[in-house]
Amino acid sequence: MRMENDGVLDKSPIGDPSGEPQAPACTVDAADWLLEPDEPDNPLVEGLIESGEVFAIVGQAKAGKSLLALQMAVSIAAGVQFLGKACARRKVYVANLEVSARQYKKRLRRICEGLDIDPDILRGWLFVGNAKGQSALWKMALDACTAHGCEVAFIDPFYQIAHIAETDEVQCLAAVEEMKAFTRKGITLGIVFHSPKGFSGDRQLVDMISGSSVLARFPESILGFLNHAEDKTARVFDAILRNYPPPEPFAVSTANGMLELAPDTAPEVATAKNAWRRTQKSASSETPLKPYVMKVVKESEEEAEKKGATDYKGIPSRALADKARDAYMEATGKSLGIKRMPEAVAVLVEDKKLIQTDRTGKDGRKYVGTPEKMKWWTGRGQPVGCAEGGGE
Repeated sequence: MRMENDGVLDKSPIGDPSGEPQAPACTVDAADWLLEPDEPDNPLVEGLIESGEVFAIVGQAKAGKSLLALQMAVSIAAGVQFLGKACARRKVYVANLEVSARQYKKRLRRICEGLDIDPDILRGWLFVGNAKGQSALWKMALDACTAHGCEVAFIDPFYQIAHIAETDEVQCLAAVEEMKAFTRKGITLGIVFHSPKGFSGDRQLVDMISGSSVLARFPESILGFLNHAEDKTARVFDAILRNYPPPEPFAVSTANGMLELAPDTAPEVATAKNAWRRTQKSASSETPLKPYVMKVVKESEEEAEKKGATDYKGIPSRALADKARDAYMEATGKSLGIKRMPEAVAVLVEDKKLIQTDRTGKDGRKYVGTPEKMKWWTGRGQPVGCAEGGGE
C-alpha cells in the first residue's frame, strides 16, 4: 500500500504515471479474440493429457500408481504409446520420493524391457531424482527441470513433497502455488496422490484425493488407477478430464511388472458391495448349503401348485433361510451359524438361480423363488422380474 502526503490511500497502479487503471494483460476483447484462428490442441498423451496442465494420479495403496506414473514417464521420454495412446516426445523429470533407488531402478528396467526400449533411447530425455528423505523438494524438482530442459515432471508422491496437513486449506493453497510455479514455466506436472482408506470404487474420482477439496479441484485431469473387482493382477483405468472428453474405463494387467492392456477383462471396479458378494460366494461354496436352500424353495412351490395358487409370491427370504438351516442341521447333525444360510441364499440370487423381490407389504418382507415359477404383481397389475441382487 502507498499513502499520499495527506495520509489518503493512493489506489493508482504502481508504475502508471497517469494514475489511470490499466487492464490486466490476461484480459482480451472477445470480438477481437474470436477473429483470431483457434489454437491447435497440444496433447502430451493422446486424448488424456494436454501439454502444460497439472494432472493427478489416484488410487488405493499398492494399486500401482507409481508404476503407472513411471511407465507414462518412460513412454513420453521415448515417444512411444502409453496404453495404446500416442505420446508426444518430451524431456521428462521424475521425482522418486518414496521408493529406494535400488528398487526404482529395477522397476525402470522391467518397464524398458517390456516396452522393448533400449536405455540409450532415454539418454538426455529421462531424468530421475531419487530424493527420498531430502528437503526443499519443490525447489529441487523445479531446478532439475530447468537445468535439464524438461517439459514434463512427475512428483511421486504428493505427501512426501508437500509436508502439510492435507486438511488445512491454507497449507493446501500454498502447495497449489508451488504447482503453479511449474506451469508458469510451461512444464506439464503429474502428481501421485494417495486416496483415503476404503474402496476407491465407492467414491467419485474427484473425491479420491485425500484432504482439502482445494487439491481435488486444482488438477485439469484426474487419472484413476483402481483395483479390479475379480482379478487381483488387474486394474481399471478411469479418468476425469477438463480438456478432452472422458474415455470409457478399461482394464489393465499388472501381472508382468508393467502395465498392459487387458481387452478381454471387463473393467469392473472393486467396491464394498461386490467385495462382500465375493466373500460370501467363496464362503458358501466351502459347505454344500445351496442344495438345502433349493430343496426348501422347490417344496414351497410344489405346495403352492397343489393349492392351485395362480400368483405365487414365493417364500419369505427369512423363513427360507431358517427352514434350510434346520434341514441342514437335521441331515448332517452339525451346527450352522445363523448368518451362513442367508449368505447361501444371497449367492443363489447373485447367480440368478433364484429371484428375490424388493421389500413389500406392511411387514417389509422379501420373497424368494425360482425364475420359472416366480410371478409378482405390482399395483399396476404388471408382472415384473423382481430384484436380482442382494440378501436381507
